[in-house]
Amino acid sequence: MTTYSHSKLSTFEQCPLKYKFGYIDKVETEIGESVEAFLGKRVHESLEKLYKDLKFQKMNSLKDMLAFYNEEWTKNWNDGIVIVRDEYDPENYRKMGEKFITDYYNRCTPFNHTRTIGLETQNFVDINGYKIHVRIDRLALASDEVYEIHDYKTSNTLPTQSKLDQDRQLAVYAYGVKTMYPDAKKVKLIWHFLAFDKEMSSERTDEQLEKLKGDVLESIKEIEQCKEYPARESTLCEWCEFQPLCPLFRHKFEVEEKKAKEFLKDDGVKLVNLYASLYHDVKLKEEKLEEVREELVAYAKQHDIEVVFGSDMKVSVKSYPKLSFPKKEDKERKAFFDAVRKIGLWDKLAVVDVYELAKMINNKEIPKELLAILEKYVEKGETVRVSLRGK
Repeated sequence: MTTYSHSKLSTFEQCPLKYKFGYIDKVETEIGESVEAFLGKRVHESLEKLYKDLKFQKMNSLKDMLAFYNEEWTKNWNDGIVIVRDEYDPENYRKMGEKFITDYYNRCTPFNHTRTIGLETQNFVDINGYKIHVRIDRLALASDEVYEIHDYKTSNTLPTQSKLDQDRQLAVYAYGVKTMYPDAKKVKLIWHFLAFDKEMSSERTDEQLEKLKGDVLESIKEIEQCKEYPARESTLCEWCEFQPLCPLFRHKFEVEEKKAKEFLKDDGVKLVNLYASLYHDVKLKEEKLEEVREELVAYAKQHDIEVVFGSDMKVSVKSYPKLSFPKKEDKERKAFFDAVRKIGLWDKLAVVDVYELAKMINNKEIPKELLAILEKYVEKGETVRVSLRGK
């Protein structure tokens, strides 16, 4: 039985290539753990100890909790911890954790509002033959038929209520709780946003949980049918451990390893520097710029990368599927229009906006069985876009 988790599904949605590196190729990288992840682990360990000791009738003082946190911080800290925001140092993050624990302790003491029945749970729930991992920070019993799922967040982002009402992670856990404990009439989802000393909550109806099952299965189906794993750039790339392997960042790491003289001799660096110079000098001929552009495309394809780094700039060289359709003068134009009407897309595309249609096909918005009707009218090619940006 294949096992999935919220983290696994989210990784694929965030970046299919990261999913491939992490879950299919199981690549081990030299990039260390981020300080944010390290901080999160230490805080979670501390709160786990707090509630574990309470189950044995041991009440830790705030002083005890901070001592435990700092001891674990010191014991586990190593030089491989990565701090992306270089304006902050380890001490800044350590103090953040102290504040998180202090605020939580003062807000929730004496910790007797509910009965803890699980900490950092390691359960699995079955959804149509798939095992879904259910790891709950703290599972509590509020009353005989009311359960609470508590999740501790150490990020500096406070989501809106509407976003929490759509959250998949804790909703999947709620489905798991209702499966494991049939007496559960209500499951409250509770987030503790420690950076804001704020508690937020949400609930799901049985109907919503049934729909969630379908959504999860659709996500799994998309993963299992995936044949290509493109890199998807976002702000989260800064914390990705696979940057040295990623076509969006690999060239950056290659040139960073070279000494200054070797760096400037790198063909990619020279191409980006020349491209940037030509791009910013409007007096130079467009033909020369296009020539360098073509060389950049050739270089990127030769080295199987999508971003080429220069001294101060980087060039993105990304291929996009190119789809062509019968033009006005083509004999197949009418048959093409009829095919579009047949699959029920005529109203959406009006007079057949082929640019919109190409986008729909590339984004996989059209079911395969309907797309098959249009296949013979599609002429496939490739469009390459080269864009210049600061590093």
